[in-house]
Amino acid sequence: MKKRALHPASHCPLIVLSRTDGRSSVAAAAYAARTRMVDERTGLIHNYSRVPGLLGEGLVHWNGSAEELWNAAEASETRKNARVARELRPALPAELPLDDQLSLVRGFCLFLKDRYGVASHWVVHAPTFHDKNTGKRLWKGRDTDAGRAEYHRALSDRDITNLNFHAHIRWTVREVDRGIGAFGDKTHMLDRRPSGPEEVKLIRAEWERRTNAALKKAGSSARIDLRSYKDMAEAGDAPEGLRAQEHVGPIRTAKHRAATDFFDEPMVSVRNAIVRDENETRWEAWFELRRLAREKARLEGESERIALENQRRRREQAERDKRKVREAANEAELNAAILGAGAIDMTRSKCPMEAAMRWAESADEAPGDLSDEFSHKVDLEAASEPEATETRGERLRVRRVVRGRVRVRN
Repeated sequence: MKKRALHPASHCPLIVLSRTDGRSSVAAAAYAARTRMVDERTGLIHNYSRVPGLLGEGLVHWNGSAEELWNAAEASETRKNARVARELRPALPAELPLDDQLSLVRGFCLFLKDRYGVASHWVVHAPTFHDKNTGKRLWKGRDTDAGRAEYHRALSDRDITNLNFHAHIRWTVREVDRGIGAFGDKTHMLDRRPSGPEEVKLIRAEWERRTNAALKKAGSSARIDLRSYKDMAEAGDAPEGLRAQEHVGPIRTAKHRAATDFFDEPMVSVRNAIVRDENETRWEAWFELRRLAREKARLEGESERIALENQRRRREQAERDKRKVREAANEAELNAAILGAGAIDMTRSKCPMEAAMRWAESADEAPGDLSDEFSHKVDLEAASEPEATETRGERLRVRRVVRGRVRVRN
């Protein structure tokens, strides 16, 4: 059985943007799209046009710009504590080519449109460079074909980046009429119980299914699994004791980039590296134990199969030997049949020939009934089996014919 690893991109949180938390869908969209947007509701300008790392962007089920979409979404809500958007932030497998990553994200937005009738805005972000200056240099050099190729090669180099390709998939909380740009009813199936939690599970399962299909197409044996480590272990799909890595959110990342929290971020990296090493050790030990268990089961099954086959062959041979003895036409054929028999079990008798005939005429169990041989345990160190019944007489084995008579040795 081929080992299938758990992909490190098994991270896919679902976030709700609410005014209660002071969130603005326009501000979030401007940051994700690395651009400048004006929030018409608050009058604030959000400008992230100088922030690098945008690899792709798109809109699904909307004819205008992203700025127009999210200002319309804000205008459709009047309550001060209204939910204004939902956002999925999945990690993307680094081994997928960039075009495949973009197709994966856009295809998922089409799923959201078909199921909920919402408009979506998606972006794909590059991983973080270990050295900030290197990232800036490569980003600025993308104007040429050679510079763009160098930048993309660096993105997938774990010595240069953290390989954290990821997407921001943000969609409206209301159905949208693409033709006229009007917002309709709220998607209550995502808000209310019991449908809400079930729909969230469905969304995450759909992302998992699509991502694993992309990994399979790319030739990777790894698969993402969006269950918690605890749920995976309880289901027997992962070792116990796995720990989640510490997530560095946008606030801490912003502090690090501003050099206001210089000593904190490296400590997070060190802690996460320890967790990764521990988890990898647990995974390797778990896979080895599973391999040994499979090998043990295979050997035990093979041993039982061989024993059953040997028992079947012995019984079939005994039936053939008995048939020859019974069908012997004269004494010569009888002697030959007895000599050719593998083993004849009989009690002590004044006439061995008569005993052989009684053995030949006795009925054995059907050859297909093989359960008796393994029906009870045998103590190999005991002098005799406690359940064995005492036999009458001895078992004799016919060895050869001397002077035309059967000679039997006790």
